[in-house]
Amino acid sequence: MSPPDRSPEGFEVGRAVALRHRPVPAALRRLRALVRDGVPAGAAAGLRDPRIPAGAWDSVLARELALTLSWAARRALAGAAPDAGALPGAAWSGDGTVVALLPRHGHAVHVIRRALPFALCGRPVRVHGHDVDRTVLRRCTATVAELLELPGLTAGDEPASAAVAGCGPDDLVVLTGRVATVAKVRAVTTARVLAATGDCVVLVGTDPARLRRTAEVLRRHDHPESCTRLGGVRVGDLHGPALDGSAADASAPPHPSAVYRLSGDLGEPPLAQYGYTCLPCDVDGVVGTLVGFARDPIGGWPGDFLV
Repeated sequence: MSPPDRSPEGFEVGRAVALRHRPVPAALRRLRALVRDGVPAGAAAGLRDPRIPAGAWDSVLARELALTLSWAARRALAGAAPDAGALPGAAWSGDGTVVALLPRHGHAVHVIRRALPFALCGRPVRVHGHDVDRTVLRRCTATVAELLELPGLTAGDEPASAAVAGCGPDDLVVLTGRVATVAKVRAVTTARVLAATGDCVVLVGTDPARLRRTAEVLRRHDHPESCTRLGGVRVGDLHGPALDGSAADASAPPHPSAVYRLSGDLGEPPLAQYGYTCLPCDVDGVVGTLVGFARDPIGGWPGDFLV
C-alpha cells in the first residue's frame, strides 16, 4: 500500500490535473539524474535568466528541478494510493491539450513551473508567449524537452491569440500574466483557464525591526515587473496595517504571488491566508519552500508544485 499524501491541508498535489495522469516513469528517471548529476553546462547556460548572475544560476536551476522532482514523487504516490479518488478534485480532467501562456521574464523558470509538470504527466503542452520572446521561448522549451525526452512539450509557432482561439472545452490554458488578460482569454475560449496573476510579494510579521531589515534585503533584489518584487510590508497578516502604521487600503488590496511570513523556523509548512500562499521567510529574505507559490484566488492557479 502506498503512503498517503501528507501535505498540509489545501496543499495536496493533484489540484490542477486529475491524478489518473501519473508522471511518466522514464522522464522521472531522467529528472532524477539531472537533480543528482546537474544540468550539462551548455544546456544550463542556454536556459539562464539574464537577470540572475551566472554564478548563481546553477543553484537556481537545481532548486527548480529538485522541487519538480519532489512534486512528481508526491504525485506518483498520491495517484497510486487506494483512496486517490477521495482526494480534492482537480480543476482539469487532462483529456485535452495544455496551452501555456508565459510572461516576458523568467522564461526557463516559468517553463519548468507552468508547463513541464503537465508534460511530465504525459499531457501534450504547447508553450506560447509574446511575439518578441518567440526565439528564447523556443530555445528554453526545446532544451527542457530534450533533457527529459518529452516530445509532447513544444513551443507553438502561431501567435498566442491563435493558440487560445483554437482551444476546445477539453483543453486547458495556463496563463501567467495580468488579471485583465484573464478576462480577455476567458472571453474567447471554451477551454478551462487557470491563471497566476499575482504581481508582488507581501512581507508580514510582528517585529517591526525585523520587518524593516528584511524589507531592505528584498528591495535590493527587486526587479520592476517581477512577481517577486516587494509590494508591501504588513504587521500581523496580509490585511493588517502597513509597517508605517497606516491602515490597509480596502479599495486597493494587494494581489501577491505569495505572502512571506517572518518565521524562526524555515521548516514550517506553507499556509493559506486569504486565498494566497503564506511561506516561512527568514530575516535575509530566504523562504523555506516555494510549494504553493503563485496560488491565485482570482485566476485559479492552485500554486506551483501542486499540479
